Order: sequence, then structure tokens, then C-alpha cells
Amino acid sequence: MEIRIGVPGDRQALATTLAEAFDDDPVWTWLLPESQRHERLVRIFGALLRFALPRGHVYTTADRRAVAMWSPPGEWRLPLPALVKAAPDMVRAAGPHLPRLLGRLGAIEKLHGRQGPNHWYLEFIGTATGSRGAGAGSALMGQALQRFDAAGIATYLESSNPRNLGFYRRHGFAVTGEHTFSAGPPQWTLWRDAR
Repeated sequence: MEIRIGVPGDRQALATTLAEAFDDDPVWTWLLPESQRHERLVRIFGALLRFALPRGHVYTTADRRAVAMWSPPGEWRLPLPALVKAAPDMVRAAGPHLPRLLGRLGAIEKLHGRQGPNHWYLEFIGTATGSRGAGAGSALMGQALQRFDAAGIATYLESSNPRNLGFYRRHGFAVTGEHTFSAGPPQWTLWRDAR
């Protein structure tokens, strides 16, 4: 399966793929109303990809129906200029649910901050609905883990969907915590040491 680095011209297609992948995710369904959820997710992922794609750590299949967004060690926090640029799209996408979205993102950032600096961070991985089950997610994950293992660097992620925990375990991740919040579904933190 051909995997390549995403480029800015892929932004809309990759945002659509991630929106499809996360449309039925427990946390995103709690964060965003069903009405126009897909369009709202496309806007959110488009804003995040606007910052991520030029950095060179977004990987996709040739058909752009599967995508993984990674952040290098020590670079997982969005810098202030990127936050300011993403803010209008995030506000339009979340609407009256913006406080809920910001609250959850802040809580996840605190969890992540406890992990230490030396790890690659999997921000998002997703496959479009009609392309699931063909191995694209495993191909994206496997290629990245080979690079990180060769460099001797661990990987970290959060999962908002319990159905995905088996996928991550098959790739060597261990659940390090199940985290509950004052509102909304739980999320899991996962870690994988380099091999």
C-alpha cells in the first residue's frame, strides 16, 4: 500500500476523511450535535490540518482515504499563532458547544503534559467509512512505528473510542489510564516504548 506525506493541497480531502472516521466517535458525538456534525468536523479537522500539513508529519494513503497526523517530540502543543489562525473555524464549527470543546481539549492537554517530552504523539488516525477493513490504518501505523523504533523514540496517543483499543494493542501500545471527566465520555491514554 502506497503511503506518502500529505501536502497542503490534500487538506480538504484529508479533513473529509477524518470527519468520516470520527463521525460516530463517542467524544465527538458528545461534543457536537448530530445536525451538521460532518460539516462541523470537516471544518475542525481542516483548521488543524492547515497547521499540521506544512510541518511534514501527516501521512496518507494514495487515495487520501486514510490519514495519520503525528507531532514530533516536544512539538505537540499548537503555538499561539496557529491557535489564533484556527480559532475562527473552531468557533464556527463548535457554535454554542465551544466551551465544551475547549474544556475537553484543555483536559486532554493536561493529561498529555504528564507524559514527558520524548515521544511522538499520534494526534489523529482515521480511515474513511467505505475504506475501513482494508489495512490502511495498520499500514499507516506500521510505517510510522518503524521510523520511531529505528530512532529509539516512544509513542503516545489518546483514544476516545473503546472499539479502537484492540487496534492500538495489536501495534504494541499499552493502556496507561482510563480517564473520566466531569462531563462526557471517558478517554484512554496509551503508550508504546520503542522496540
